[in-house]
Amino acid sequence: MELWRPSKQALDMDIFLIYVGVFIVTNIILVVVAIIVVSIVVYHLATKNRKKLNRFRKEWDTGTFVSQNIDFNSVSSYWSNKRNYYKHYDGIDQLTWDDLGMDEVFRKMNYTQSTVGSEYLFNQLRDIEPSRVGQQNNEELYQLLSTEQGVREEILLILSSLGKLNYTNSSSYFLEKKETKIKYASIYVLLALMPVISVLLMFLNLKYGIISLLCSFTLNGIVYYRNKTMLESNLYSVGYAAAIISGGNRIASLKHSILFNHLDGLKENVRPIKKVITFNRLASFGSGGTGELDLLFEYIRILFLLDFISFNSISKTIASHQKEFREIWMLIGKLDAAIAIGYYRKSLDIYCTPTFTDEDGLFFENMIHPLIEKPVSNTSSLWKSTLITGSNASGKSTYMKAVAINAILAQTVNTAVAKSWRMKPSYVVTSMAVQDNVLNGDSYFIAEIKSLKRIIRLIEEEKPCLSFIDEILKGTNTIERIAASAAIMEWLSVNNGINILASHDIELTEIVEKTYDNYHFRETVENGEVRFDYNIHSGPSKSRNAIKLLEILSYPQSITDKANSVAQQFNEQRKWSILGESNMFTDEKFQVNSK
Repeated sequence: MELWRPSKQALDMDIFLIYVGVFIVTNIILVVVAIIVVSIVVYHLATKNRKKLNRFRKEWDTGTFVSQNIDFNSVSSYWSNKRNYYKHYDGIDQLTWDDLGMDEVFRKMNYTQSTVGSEYLFNQLRDIEPSRVGQQNNEELYQLLSTEQGVREEILLILSSLGKLNYTNSSSYFLEKKETKIKYASIYVLLALMPVISVLLMFLNLKYGIISLLCSFTLNGIVYYRNKTMLESNLYSVGYAAAIISGGNRIASLKHSILFNHLDGLKENVRPIKKVITFNRLASFGSGGTGELDLLFEYIRILFLLDFISFNSISKTIASHQKEFREIWMLIGKLDAAIAIGYYRKSLDIYCTPTFTDEDGLFFENMIHPLIEKPVSNTSSLWKSTLITGSNASGKSTYMKAVAINAILAQTVNTAVAKSWRMKPSYVVTSMAVQDNVLNGDSYFIAEIKSLKRIIRLIEEEKPCLSFIDEILKGTNTIERIAASAAIMEWLSVNNGINILASHDIELTEIVEKTYDNYHFRETVENGEVRFDYNIHSGPSKSRNAIKLLEILSYPQSITDKANSVAQQFNEQRKWSILGESNMFTDEKFQVNSK
């Protein structure tokens, strides 16, 4: 009796049905997995956004926030790139920035949520161009984002998802011509297609299809890990650039009509480079996560070489659309910085928006130093040339720094920490905390005159200049210091610019009394203590406290008496006595007092 055997056609049909069944089940599983993944992601984002909103609202209610550690080499990259890109770019130079402690001003103001915002705000504080002051006024945007909570919070959520990463150097994509294409990119595409071709081959020949799939996985894994190091740093930077475009796309989709004027052209700039968002998602599958799905996605990235393909596509797209990328970058930076400026204003007890004039002068009411916890306010009308005198620790330097910082804030973020502020738009340059430079072989005096030369250079170039000089030429002998200081001060007074100087040399108040307005800070001595009011007063200083401080610190009375005697003689006779002709230290009473 012959056994029944299925025909070849029947076997082929059975195999086909098995393939179809596997295909259907596989797709059902994939759909279910996709639904679960999407649900988890949506729930995670909703919870995360709710926590962020609660934090934002608390920060705006209290006026305080926890400042992140700032890497100033990273946050200054946009500023540095602009200086390298544009041949003539002055702004606030490094000596002035350091003199005024502007890192701390930036730290206090930096409520930005993204790297782009931090870099934009840092550059904004340094980018003074007097001819543009008042022309690029963003005051309407500052007010809008300060008062419209709903709009502000939607933008904050987008910016915070972009986040802060150091050394992305994203501005270099439009300020430099970067060649970041991968060599032999077509080979990576071919290798990425091999697993797909292998799966299709399995339908024709299961054995060869499986062998091809295993070989392609092995080969792609080897290629990935051998070239991974070459790619990582560039992928880090280009990934953030793609995230910027994604952020721009989300901002462009906001429906608030009051934002339309400020988002003009954003959709048009996003459209030609929008595809990089997809490539960036491919390259970021499984990165940074530790869950099972993250691990699966990472294997998919490796086996299909998605990092290499995405990097090459993103780089080429951005390189061919530098202008559009720049506009997106600038808009995100402007929005982020505008929110930070609005937040900074909210944290202040007093501030005003400045007005600008063609007069050579500075005029302000109730101005304070923005970094001092309990500051003393001052009101002044400072014309072209001002000399400030006063004793040690009386407030001269702090006052000058307060004026200089507010002059910068007025011209860069349209904010002055004062009741009112009016000034002529000017470059701000200081010579204050001068230090010698052992490595360059510069003595203190050489460093000082080099610092002063910066101010002279700006004025010689006929640029409007607001200069601040503290303790002019204190690094040399008295005669030459006073003579050279008087000559420099006269030159400053007759040339372009507004000049504010401070000195301990009372002689200068007499030498320049016809060309400089004299002001001073004073002190009183109460119960053996020197007290300062930290208010500026008209006229030159008449008091000195150096000898009084020696007395307070219990120096031998013979020293302080002698010092007072010599000083009094000079004031009366305008010449110094010669020590030794009448040696008071040999007198019996001074020997007793010194014991």
